[in-house]
Amino acid sequence: MQNESTFFRLLGGLCYYSPHSENGQNILSAFATQDDELLQNLAKLAQSIDSDQLEADYFNLLQGSGDMPAPPWGSAYLDKENALFGASTMEYREFTRQQGLACDTGMREPDDHIGLMLMLVSLLLEQNKVEAANQLLSQHLMPFAPAMLKGMAKHADSEFYRQLAQITLTWLTLYCEEHQLQILERRNYWQEIA
Repeated sequence: MQNESTFFRLLGGLCYYSPHSENGQNILSAFATQDDELLQNLAKLAQSIDSDQLEADYFNLLQGSGDMPAPPWGSAYLDKENALFGASTMEYREFTRQQGLACDTGMREPDDHIGLMLMLVSLLLEQNKVEAANQLLSQHLMPFAPAMLKGMAKHADSEFYRQLAQITLTWLTLYCEEHQLQILERRNYWQEIA
């Protein structure tokens, strides 16, 4: 379970933090020293791409504002009006409250960012709250993550973010299959307008 937790934390961190931030650099350094060839290649890719291009790709895919091709927030997909801070965000907040957790990044942003959610799965696994981690995945993250990650891979300008999206989706799929999670079927409103 320790490896699962670490993998969720690292992938979540790369989806949330800029690769040039201190946290992003720490994660990429950790990837570079792993035995896993995929992770090593991802770290090498980040170093080989022009830093301005990588930063622009990060902003457009995972942080930006306005028209984003694949927004990283669950509420963009799960709320009828594609509204951030919508009903699905409130449901997710209630879930985190029930777990005795609160998300405060110091910025006014929805809690249901894919990176934050992946890191929360990690935290729950570290606390040996496997049932809660699996509930987060099956009810809050997986109803939108596949569509978001496929969109991220499609619209990424850099190979780094294409591969990050593919690795993250593969990891989530394998974890859910291995733990036999029943994913809550929710309507994807984003795909209807995209």
